[in-house]
Amino acid sequence: MKKSMIKTIFINPPSEKGRKLIRNFDCATESKGDYLYQPYDFLLLSSHFEDEEFELIDAIAENLNFQQTMSFIDQRQANYFIVAMADTNWSEDFNFLRHLRERYPQKAIFVFGDAFIDKNTIELIKKYANGVFSNPLEISVETLDSARFDDWISEAGFVSENTYSRSDLKKPKQVSINYPKHHRFLLKNYKWPFSRHFKYTTVFTAWGCPYSCSYCVVAKFPNIYRPYEEILSELDNIKSSGLKEIYMGDRSFGLPRSNTIELLKGMISRKYNFSWSTYFHPNQYDPELLELMRQSGCHTLIIGIESHNFKSLKKYGRHMKEDRFYALLKHAKKIGIDICGDFIIGLPNETREDIHKTIKLSKELNIDYASFNIAAPLAGSSLREEAKKDGRIAPGEENHFDSFGYHKVLSNGVLTGEEILNLRNQAVKDFYFNPRYLFKSLFRIHSLEHLTIQIQEMLQILLKTK
Repeated sequence: MKKSMIKTIFINPPSEKGRKLIRNFDCATESKGDYLYQPYDFLLLSSHFEDEEFELIDAIAENLNFQQTMSFIDQRQANYFIVAMADTNWSEDFNFLRHLRERYPQKAIFVFGDAFIDKNTIELIKKYANGVFSNPLEISVETLDSARFDDWISEAGFVSENTYSRSDLKKPKQVSINYPKHHRFLLKNYKWPFSRHFKYTTVFTAWGCPYSCSYCVVAKFPNIYRPYEEILSELDNIKSSGLKEIYMGDRSFGLPRSNTIELLKGMISRKYNFSWSTYFHPNQYDPELLELMRQSGCHTLIIGIESHNFKSLKKYGRHMKEDRFYALLKHAKKIGIDICGDFIIGLPNETREDIHKTIKLSKELNIDYASFNIAAPLAGSSLREEAKKDGRIAPGEENHFDSFGYHKVLSNGVLTGEEILNLRNQAVKDFYFNPRYLFKSLFRIHSLEHLTIQIQEMLQILLKTK
C-alpha cells in the first residue's frame, strides 16, 4: 500500500485497559459517564495546519489497541508526530512514547499533557521527544517543520524553564489563530454530557485561566484570549456546516468582559441559534452578561462550588463572593439556564461530617447537575506538594491519580483513600438517584435527542458508581 504524505499525525494513544481517557494540556481525567470530549487541544492545534497536512488517530474514541494504532501510523508518511499524554495513565503513555521512538528513530516527536507541569517528568521524556507544547495557540509550524529528530525545542509555545512560574502568567494576552478544522473532529463517539444534540463541537474564546486556585492545575497556565471578531468568523463557519451544539471550552467563560460582550451581541445579531454551555466563575456574574449569554443560546453553566465551607477554600486561593454566587443561581433559574455544580470530595483534613455537609448543600441548592470530584494530587497542584511534604506520597509514586479515583485515592490525613472514594460515590447516588431529582429531570427534557443523551449518561453514571 502506498503511504499518503502528510506533515503530522495527531495521536491520542490507546488505553490497554479500555479507559475512557480525556487527555489534555491541563487536567487529564477519565469520563465519569457516557461522555467523551472531543480532543479539543488537537482541535486547536489543527488551526495551524491545512486540511491535507494532518491526520488524527484517536485510539480512545475508536477503541483501538496498541497494534491497531501503530498500523494506522505505519500507513501514513508523516514528517513528525504530536502525542497527547496523561499523568493519570502515565505508565502506559510513557511506554507508548518509547515504542514510537524506537519505531521511528529519525522522526521528530512532540508531546503535550498535564504530566509535564512537573519538571521531573520532562526530564524523563527528553530521550524520546523533541519538545513539550505549553499551549496549543502559540506554536510555530515553521519550527515544527524544521525540527530534527535530535533537537530539543523550548521557544514560544513550548515548555521552558519558567513556563509555569513567570511573573506575567495572569496578564491577559490576545492571540489570533486560523480556523480550527471542526469537520475533522466529529466522530460519533464524541459526546458532551450537557449537549442537547448528538453532534457538537468545541470553541475557545479564551485559553488558560485568570484565577489562581492552587488545588487546580489550570491555574498554572497563561491567560490567553482571542479577539471576538475572529471567533464570530469561526462561528459563521460552524453555522454553515449545520452544527447546532457548541461547548465553549473556556475554563472560565466571560473574560475579558468587553470582548465577551461584543461576542455575545454578535452571536445574537447574526441569529446563529446555537445551543451552548460552558464553565463559568461565579465572581464574573453580572445581570447584563448572563442575559446576553441566555439570548445567544447558553443553556447550561458549570460552576465550581467545591465545598459547603467557602471560607476554607481561601487558603487555596479560591475567593468566591457568596452574594454574587447566590444571585447567579437565582437569575439562572429565572431565565432558564441549567446549573451544574462542581464539588471536591476529600480536601486535606476534611472530616466525614464536612463531606456530608457538602453533599447536603449540593441537594439544597436546587441545581440541575452535580459533578463530584476527588481531591487528587495532580501535577502542579498544591495538593501534590502538600502530600509529598507530609509523606502521604512517597518518591516515585506521584503519577496515576485523578479526580475519578480509577487507580488510587490518597488519604487526606483524616480519612483513608477508600473512605473518600466511598463518600464520593455516595454523593453521586444521593444527588442523582432519588425520586425527587428524577421527577424534576423530566421537565428539563427538550427533545428526543436530549432525552437519549440524558438516559445514556445516567446509565453510565450508575454503572461507574460502585
